[in-house]
Amino acid sequence: MSDPRTLAALVDTAAARRDAGLYACADGVLTFIGPDARRFCNGMFTNNIRNLPVGRANQNAMVDDKARVQGLHDVACLADQPGAGGHFRVTLEGVTVEQFQARYEKYIIFDDVELTDVSDGWRILTLQGPGTAARLLVAGLPVPMTEGEVLAIGGDLTGATVTRRARSVAGGVDLCVPVGVSGPWDSLGPCGDPASLERLRVEAGLVRWPVDMGERALPHEINVVPRMCNFEKGCYIGQEVINRIDVMGQVTKKVWGLVADSLLEPGGEVRLGDDVVGTVLSGVQEEGFTRSLVLLRKAAWTPGLLVDAGGKEARVSALPFG
Repeated sequence: MSDPRTLAALVDTAAARRDAGLYACADGVLTFIGPDARRFCNGMFTNNIRNLPVGRANQNAMVDDKARVQGLHDVACLADQPGAGGHFRVTLEGVTVEQFQARYEKYIIFDDVELTDVSDGWRILTLQGPGTAARLLVAGLPVPMTEGEVLAIGGDLTGATVTRRARSVAGGVDLCVPVGVSGPWDSLGPCGDPASLERLRVEAGLVRWPVDMGERALPHEINVVPRMCNFEKGCYIGQEVINRIDVMGQVTKKVWGLVADSLLEPGGEVRLGDDVVGTVLSGVQEEGFTRSLVLLRKAAWTPGLLVDAGGKEARVSALPFG
């Protein structure tokens, strides 16, 4: 705790929890544009793109045919006109632009849709905390009220936007703004310490790919199904396995929280007595204690249960952390 960088990040986190913090986020921005864009995206992604209205966004998992998670991303519908088709913006999380393009370009064969990397022209900022709406109003920016609502900054959804997007317990917004162009978003101030955003993420119990999951993780195990998987949209890659798990309830491990006195080693074993019941994922240092995400087997799904994590006593916590 004597590291000045750690202390500065804790101060930054406290300010975000009290008011709001601004951070850079996302690992790439791409667009799907064309008459077949909506149908193509609906057949590729886990959430309902078929019925996604203009001015709305949802969260998705990138899965293979065995439903193993390969990345996470948000999809926003920015336009959909007869003849011209749809304009969908994809914001990547954890997966690189190259990985995303390699995955989906091979499926564009007879579809009238163009996948384009626009990362050089746009940057994604996130404003998180209970004071988000007030900060937006002071800056003269629109305030989306419901999760996934996308509002234009200046009247054009294909330009700069503000999207309601919870990356913390208190919630907040993502801003998609042009690179190198000044605007009202500049008055929100400089971006804060990335370690502060990481604390907010872990506190909210939100997983990040790939740091919280290997290549075999399933959506049900990492608690993303309610936000990222739709069961009424029609066929998509990995749907059969996701549906079968959901119907049969065959989930034997999932992400929970652990509270300890000191940081736990990522990848370390979690034991209940002589039995290995989990694996430590990512963790963050708070003031006087630590929080970690952990993949736990069903035997340890009890809030307050004491377990051994690499020789350290830790307490199981439901998510988000209380």
